[in-house]
Amino acid sequence: MKPFIKRNFVVKNLLNWKELDHVIDKCDDQDFEVILPTKKKRFGKRGYKKNSIIISNCLKFFDFSFIKEFVDTNKLFKYVRWDAHIYASYTKESRSFPKHFDYAHNIIIQQKGNSNWIVEDFCDTVLQPGDMLYIPYKWKHECIPTQKRLSLSFPFWIE
Repeated sequence: MKPFIKRNFVVKNLLNWKELDHVIDKCDDQDFEVILPTKKKRFGKRGYKKNSIIISNCLKFFDFSFIKEFVDTNKLFKYVRWDAHIYASYTKESRSFPKHFDYAHNIIIQQKGNSNWIVEDFCDTVLQPGDMLYIPYKWKHECIPTQKRLSLSFPFWIE
């Protein structure tokens, strides 16, 4: 399967900054990663406001079952487990990972702000709130925050 984009996939907010603060207060340190200016990451909540962050295991905070239903109803791919991750960048200078691939299918939904997404051999596009991007297993991609932003990522692992 190839990557695809669905503009205005969701019309309501699934996450806002206040809800993010609540998740940060409640999440475990091992689920909280900070992407440093060097593009390396570290675990723990100290000094994160000038960086991009990733919070994993977010299905315990929100009901995103409609994403799983979308994947299952459309028979997009087979998987053994899935999760929800929050990606937040507090400034446009915040860094994200360099180009990489994941060992999962990923569905990205932009929530706040805009992000430039580069998916190798597919697109170089800006996601706006409500837009969805599907990135298949092992497809190289990169996200470049263009302003303060919130994104949700739903990884679906195949093994």
